[in-house]
Amino acid sequence: MCFLREPGKKAGGGSSSRFYRSIKELPFSPSQKEESVSASLRVENLFPMKVPEFYLKLMDLNDPGCPIRRQAIPQVDELDCSGHVDPLGEKNFSLTKSLLKKYPKRAVFLVTSECAMFCRFCNRKRFVGKGIRFEDSWEESFSEMERLEDLEEVILSGGDPLVEDVERLKYVLGRIQKIKRIKIVRISTRVPVVDPETISRELIELLKKFAPLWMIVHINHPREVTQEFKTVVRELAGCGLPILSQTVLLRGVNDCARILIDLFQELVSLGVKPYYLFQLDEVIGARHFKVKIEHGIKIYETLKRLSSGLAIPSYVVDLSGGLGKVPVKEGMLGREGDTVFFRTFDGNVGSYLDDAKESDCIRCGTCKEFYEIPIEARRSV
Repeated sequence: MCFLREPGKKAGGGSSSRFYRSIKELPFSPSQKEESVSASLRVENLFPMKVPEFYLKLMDLNDPGCPIRRQAIPQVDELDCSGHVDPLGEKNFSLTKSLLKKYPKRAVFLVTSECAMFCRFCNRKRFVGKGIRFEDSWEESFSEMERLEDLEEVILSGGDPLVEDVERLKYVLGRIQKIKRIKIVRISTRVPVVDPETISRELIELLKKFAPLWMIVHINHPREVTQEFKTVVRELAGCGLPILSQTVLLRGVNDCARILIDLFQELVSLGVKPYYLFQLDEVIGARHFKVKIEHGIKIYETLKRLSSGLAIPSYVVDLSGGLGKVPVKEGMLGREGDTVFFRTFDGNVGSYLDDAKESDCIRCGTCKEFYEIPIEARRSV
C-alpha cells in the first residue's frame, strides 16, 4: 500500500510529521532518563537536535550503542572541540551565501539550512538547524549560475532540499532548467531514509516533471532500509530518476564489513547504486565517529572480495581545507604518527588526522573469512 500523501502538503519540514527537538522530549525509560538528559543537554546548546518520529521508532532508545540512536541523539562526546568548524573549507569556495564552486563544471547550491533530521556527524553542523536563510541569496546564486561559462552540473544540497515546500522547490528547479548550459542536476537528500512518510504525491509528480534528475540518498545502516524507504525508492525510480547512495563510515554504526555488505547488497536489489563510502570529515564535535583508516581499508577490501561489483562504492576521503575527494587506498602517500598524507588529483598533498579509537568487532566472521584467503589470491582484489 502506498503511503504517499495527497497534493497540497509540503515536501518535508512543514508536514504533519512529528519532530523531537530536545532530549527532554524523548521517551527514555526511567532508569535511563536522568543520566541521558543531564549528559546531553549541553550539546543541544551548541548543535541543535531534531529527530523525526519515524526515525525514532527505528532505534532502541535505551541502548546507547544502538546504531540508529547514535546517529540522531546528542552525545556528550560532541563537546570534544577537536576538528574544524568548516572542515571542507567551503567558505573559500562560496560565490554567494548559497552557491559553492570547488570543482570545474559543477557547483553546489545550498537550498536550505533545514533538514528532516540533524545527524550528529554532519559536516555542516556550523549552520544546519540554526535558522540561516539561504533563500535570501537565491537570486544572486541564479545570476552566478548564468554567468559561469563552464557550469554544466548543479548539486542541490543544504540542509536537505526535500524539506522545502513543493512550490519553492519547483521554482528552484525551474530557474535552473532555464539555464541551458546546465545539463545535470543532482539532489542530495536523507528524507527518504529518516522521514519517508513526508514524501508527497505532489513532490513525486514535481520530480517526474523535471526528470532526468539524479537522486543521491544518504543512508548508513541496513536498519534504515525500511518498507517505507523501499516504497519511496520504487516511486522515484518509476519517475525515471537514477538513484545513487552515499554512506559515511561511522564508528559504532557501520564500521563492519558484514553491515556494509548487507546494506549495499540490499540497495542494489532495489536498483540503488552505492556511489560513495566516505571517511568521516574532520568536523568539530564528531571525532567519536571516526574509524581508523587502516580498519576502513580492511573493510573495503573485504567488500570488494565478497560483494557484487554493483555493490561497491568508491571509498574516499574529502580532505580538510578544500583539497577535494581522494580515493583512500590509492591516494595514500604515507603517515607520520597519526597524520596520514594523501596525493590529490591535481598533485597537491593533503593530510588527515587518523586519531580514531579502535573499532569494536561484532565477531560475525566476515573479515576473518577474507583475511584467511592466501595473500596471493587477495592481490587481485
